[in-house]
Amino acid sequence: MVYLFDIRMAMLAFPLIALLITFPVLLWHYHRFGAISRWSIVMLYSFVFYLLCAYFLIILPLPSMASVAKLTTPRYNLQPLLFIREFIDQNPFQLTNPQTWLAAVKNPTVVQPLFNIVLTIPFGFYLRGYFRKSWWQTIIISFCLSLFFELTQLSGDYGIYPRSYRLFDVDDLLLNTTGGIIGYWLTGIVLPLLPTSDRIKERLQVQARQVSFFRHATSFVVDWGLFTVLSTVVNALLGNVKQFSQIVALISLMIVALVPQFIWRKTFGMRLVHLKVANMAGQQVTNGQICRRWLMGYSLFLVPIVIGGILAFIPQSSQLYMFGGIGMVLILGLIGIILGLDMMIDIFRPQHALLFERWSRTVLISDYQS
Repeated sequence: MVYLFDIRMAMLAFPLIALLITFPVLLWHYHRFGAISRWSIVMLYSFVFYLLCAYFLIILPLPSMASVAKLTTPRYNLQPLLFIREFIDQNPFQLTNPQTWLAAVKNPTVVQPLFNIVLTIPFGFYLRGYFRKSWWQTIIISFCLSLFFELTQLSGDYGIYPRSYRLFDVDDLLLNTTGGIIGYWLTGIVLPLLPTSDRIKERLQVQARQVSFFRHATSFVVDWGLFTVLSTVVNALLGNVKQFSQIVALISLMIVALVPQFIWRKTFGMRLVHLKVANMAGQQVTNGQICRRWLMGYSLFLVPIVIGGILAFIPQSSQLYMFGGIGMVLILGLIGIILGLDMMIDIFRPQHALLFERWSRTVLISDYQS
């Protein structure tokens, strides 16, 4: 069945889509609420999967270019309620003849309109149950989703094909919008069983005071992204000179991850997820503690920067260069193993203090204000 094929394709594509949106989702939730709502994550990812299924259902299976070029079928229907006339003219249904009822239900004049209604019923559920939209907002948004689908078909998948291979139909706009509002009203039945916004916010306020591994990791990814962009741009401006690259990397890492902590006790990444550095008692840290935290916390990156900077001035043919390279690999391997094990423990033991936090006597605390 073609519908099952489209859904299987969506299942294959979903892990990649989920991977791409995970970090933006984490960042937005930590910045907006200071914590992650499991209910919101489940609803959001299921909503993305639903949209992916719906999208594949309206574009798949993809025909060949040659077959589309030979098509002479109409590109669009602008006559409203044509599906009713087609049902009257083409459907075998006879009220007085029960033998025609099953064939009538299986007929395309019933299957196609019903498909277009059912397609957007889940959309109406999400709009009301998750996004808390009103009935008139549901109508408008459902219509816009349907219009996007129809324009995708009319454009031949955005110009990839020489012409459209599916019909742009105003009846689909009507039926999809109807499905959205049906989903909205059906959601009213289960709405009392769903978590309320106040209940979700109450849970988030408790979680926002905690500093999880993923919240910490999100701030690190932001800082690392800024460091990568800054060092890449500066190196490009300097002509990517090998002898300067390590110096640029060191200065960039200090600008992104050290200087802001001296000034505000937080990096830009920490600011986005509402974290700041404090001592073990939760009070103001000294600059010395911040330096120790930075040196050990970024040791996996500082070692290749420093050793690489030294090796940049040594001829590659010399034994010193070879020994330096081997030493750097061994040191990085040892540091990587230690830090990796430390982080694994931290994932499963939230109260665990990381090694660089113990050495510097510092800790990350939440400064989220609801």
